[in-house]
Amino acid sequence: MGVKLGIFLPIYGGWLRGIEEVEEVPTYSYLKRVASRAEEIGVDSIWVPDHLLNPIKGERCRCPDAWTILSAIAADTNRVELFHACLNQAFRYPSVLAKMGATLDDVSNGRFRLVLGAGWFEKEFRAYGLTWEDHDTRIARSKEQVQIVKAFWTQRNVNYRGKFYEVSDGVLEPPPVQKPRPPVWWAGDSEPSRELVADEVDGWLMMASTVESLKEKIADMNRRLEKRGRSKIMYAVPGRTFIDETDEKARNRLRNLVKTNVEVFNNICSVGFVGSAASIAERIAKLAEIGFDYVVFQITPALQTLDYMEKQLMPLL
Repeated sequence: MGVKLGIFLPIYGGWLRGIEEVEEVPTYSYLKRVASRAEEIGVDSIWVPDHLLNPIKGERCRCPDAWTILSAIAADTNRVELFHACLNQAFRYPSVLAKMGATLDDVSNGRFRLVLGAGWFEKEFRAYGLTWEDHDTRIARSKEQVQIVKAFWTQRNVNYRGKFYEVSDGVLEPPPVQKPRPPVWWAGDSEPSRELVADEVDGWLMMASTVESLKEKIADMNRRLEKRGRSKIMYAVPGRTFIDETDEKARNRLRNLVKTNVEVFNNICSVGFVGSAASIAERIAKLAEIGFDYVVFQITPALQTLDYMEKQLMPLL
């Protein structure tokens, strides 16, 4: 089929805001079991969201640090590619992030992929004493960060002067394992985000959407890349995932969770992965056909869903 399958680690205890889900407490012991099981059944990649406050279940709920979790997963797995989904640009200084990334690339033996995003959750910025800036400023700052990280990963000495950051005689030792450097991705769908993707990065993590909308986004990005003389980049899309024996059983399971919230139900059914293994495999095939390299499942309960994926979905992929 060509497309790679990933999962989000369930570090927030579920994926539905304001809705009680059956998921184990996201201790590292549990998250390790999920990652190991995913690798065992043939999942290609693990993705870890990055927040300081739990954006799904509430700020008083468990919210482990994404960088620490992925670093530990790197040591406890052997094959899966390792992504964040995505690192908030404001949480880590870019040259230090380059150092951290090079070390994680070594720990994982070249399986690390850097994914950055502008950040959207203003409350966590305020709660942790971080400066909250307007959207376009966050994107402009991020572009400099991407440039600095790439420079540290590919140059012996880094000198950089931008609007937001300056580096003098920067040195990174040891360099990343991957040559010339680990892939750099961006997550975000706005116009400034698309321009950043077209200018700077190797992969684009989009928001969940309909197949028709995603096809338009890829066509738009390919036009931007062509204008810049750049070759194809990689594309990924996530989606909340409910798999069952039949389409109706999967939809009923989702309906029982969201109760009378018809809007949430319809949205997840249209942009997520809801149905039988055959129906989900068909949707993945459509996404591969329009140019996607990765699809990423947001699963809950995670271990139960992985068991079902092993028996019903993976043979179809």
